[in-house]
Amino acid sequence: MLSPLHALSALLARSIAVGALALAGSGMLHAEPEDPPGRVGRLADMAGRVSMFDAEEGQWVEAQRNRALTTGDRLSTEQGARAEVRIGSTVLRLGGNSELEFARVDDERMVFQLHTGSVALRVRSREIADEVEVRTGEGRALPERSGHYRIDREDDTTFVATLRGSLRFDAGDLQVQVPAGRRAEFFQQSGDRATVVAWSAPGNDDFAQWVAREDQRDERSVAQRYVSPEMTGVEDLDRYGRWENHPEYGVVWSPLQVAVGWAPYRYGRWGWRARWGWTWIDNAPWGFAPFHYGRWVSWGGRWVWSPGAYVARPVFAPALVAWVGGPNVSVSINLGGGPTVGWVPLAPRDVYVPGFRYGQRYFDQVNRPQHPHQRPQVPTGPVMYGNRGVPGAVTVVPSNVLTQRQPVAPAAVRDADAQRAIGGARVGNVAPVLAPTGRFPAASPGAQAGSQTVTLPQAPGRKPPPSRPVVDLRRAAPMPASPSAQPAPQATAAATAAAAVRAMPPVAPRAAPPPQAAPQGKPAPDRGPDASRKEASRDDRPEARQRIPESRPPSRERQNAM
Repeated sequence: MLSPLHALSALLARSIAVGALALAGSGMLHAEPEDPPGRVGRLADMAGRVSMFDAEEGQWVEAQRNRALTTGDRLSTEQGARAEVRIGSTVLRLGGNSELEFARVDDERMVFQLHTGSVALRVRSREIADEVEVRTGEGRALPERSGHYRIDREDDTTFVATLRGSLRFDAGDLQVQVPAGRRAEFFQQSGDRATVVAWSAPGNDDFAQWVAREDQRDERSVAQRYVSPEMTGVEDLDRYGRWENHPEYGVVWSPLQVAVGWAPYRYGRWGWRARWGWTWIDNAPWGFAPFHYGRWVSWGGRWVWSPGAYVARPVFAPALVAWVGGPNVSVSINLGGGPTVGWVPLAPRDVYVPGFRYGQRYFDQVNRPQHPHQRPQVPTGPVMYGNRGVPGAVTVVPSNVLTQRQPVAPAAVRDADAQRAIGGARVGNVAPVLAPTGRFPAASPGAQAGSQTVTLPQAPGRKPPPSRPVVDLRRAAPMPASPSAQPAPQATAAATAAAAVRAMPPVAPRAAPPPQAAPQGKPAPDRGPDASRKEASRDDRPEARQRIPESRPPSRERQNAM
């Protein structure tokens, strides 16, 4: 028989063991870091005054082309303005006096909340249609296949039109199928709050005609022969560059017109996104895909972009660069005029090690196009970055250019000074932690997703939206409490181990295989399109386009009251 003391000890031991098992089962012990979303949006084009609600700064700011858009962001257009958003192959176009919220954008779902105005939605495949949802105050618009759709919201009334395809509208108390060539109006009766449906033909106003012209231009894409249509930003590559065959890296793309002395990641500015840290925003109209996917290589005295092996769902990276200077320091190198920081674009086969929290799956996916035949490995020793010795490759600026989000090119030091500065500097994949100026709301690293009531600041040119429940549809993911938070332990260790290189010469080129013929309409076998691309080509044929019938445009007379 056990003594009372031994019995109590045994009970405590069992309790500790049960608690440990419970923690392990809940993922609190040795939890794998959650991957950031591999899918993001891009503000591809805009005209007129367009504002963006930055969820991290908590205020409306002037929208920037090529800015990455993700969960929590909002776009607002004033009278006569327009905006175009791309998320892979999915296109959203906003008319004037519109406000759209990105309620959820991740690898599984794309959920948008139209608070007011007009949005045209184009979905290119049935697979993607199953992941898209547009919400209004009256219900949810759910595309059921590839097609063209339009949703308008005005005065607590939602108008849903199917120009081509098939869409279902779920109003809560009823579900309605909106067939091609029809427009349904949904509003609630003042008495019993039951949803009422009225039918008409889709309108053909100025917004509809603009959308139709833009869709026709998209039909002539060549880029999708070589990269996935789900790579955000590929639609502009054909208009501003050309495709060629590199003797070592296969199909590459080069811009047709750039400034003298142009180099990747120089003509633009850095922005801060809490989930990714420093994120590049390029000035060029084509400047999204080549800076968030693939690698850059110097070939014949010019820069070309190598997308790598074909991947059906490419994964977004904030900037594919190696940073010059030690990780986690505010002073990277010094040219005698104050603290500076520099970076160099990653070359083909360079491994990208993120400086933010990530899991093994994200690391594999973001590096897979450059290592299609073997699993990429985190560097464990000195690294020879392919572009470090290339003339003009390294960009060095005063550190306040990052912290104040200033344009990079006017502040960049001369190439000779940059090369001299990095002669003894450390190089790694982790960005230096330089706390940006401006207001960033404090965030609890362990905060759980849920419902809360928030009051948003007033959008420019319209009344402030009322307080309303906002549901964070993202899975709970730990993130830095502020821009000065430390990066993931495994990323820090990897970058520290890889960073002790000095005055490296250019990388000697590998033996080149026999030259290949220029691309003629079909990708190499290892770049073959996936099943979703084939389905998109069947569902999205130019000859299947339906002309928008005539009807009255939605009223915009209430704009002055906004």
